[in-house]
Amino acid sequence: MQTLTLRQQEIYDYLKDRIVNRGYGPTVREIGSQFGIKSPNGVMCHLKALEKKGLISRESHMSRAIQLSDPPHAVTELPYFGLLEIGKSFPSYGPDDRLDFSDLFSASGSCCFRVRGSDLESENIASGDTIVVVRQPTFQDGDLTVIVCENGMIQIQRLYQEKMRIRIETGLKSDSPVYVKSVVVIGIVASVIRQY
Repeated sequence: MQTLTLRQQEIYDYLKDRIVNRGYGPTVREIGSQFGIKSPNGVMCHLKALEKKGLISRESHMSRAIQLSDPPHAVTELPYFGLLEIGKSFPSYGPDDRLDFSDLFSASGSCCFRVRGSDLESENIASGDTIVVVRQPTFQDGDLTVIVCENGMIQIQRLYQEKMRIRIETGLKSDSPVYVKSVVVIGIVASVIRQY
């Protein structure tokens, strides 16, 4: 890659920010306004220089047709090397294969909590894990939920609606279920993220 002037770098960073964070590039007028360049020709000179240096491409006669030549991958993607089977040869993979985790974050109203405590091992949740929770006040039978109990304590439990009460189960066969008339549901556990 050829060296950029300070102004070219600033404009390139602005283009990249707009394309990545907004989803489409700025117009020539927006670029001029951002950098105090009064003439559209002045903006075009910088764009032509960036294009010549291989950083962007443009479609002629389209106002928002600026594309990054090497667009960054979404932060929700990682290179995917395939299925790792212990004792087998290393999997083959394509250099552009990626695994997209955006579904973890796409539900509206999602939030996350770091969990402390060891009483959720039956749900495959360990102390230090992060849970992604879809915030909603309702549940389906068997949903793993974040709830506020009648005593004000927070719990992560499976809920079941019965005729006149709600059954709360811990997931441990040795524990008896608890029955309550009502419960405040913060949300449904959608995913567990574990870092070692």
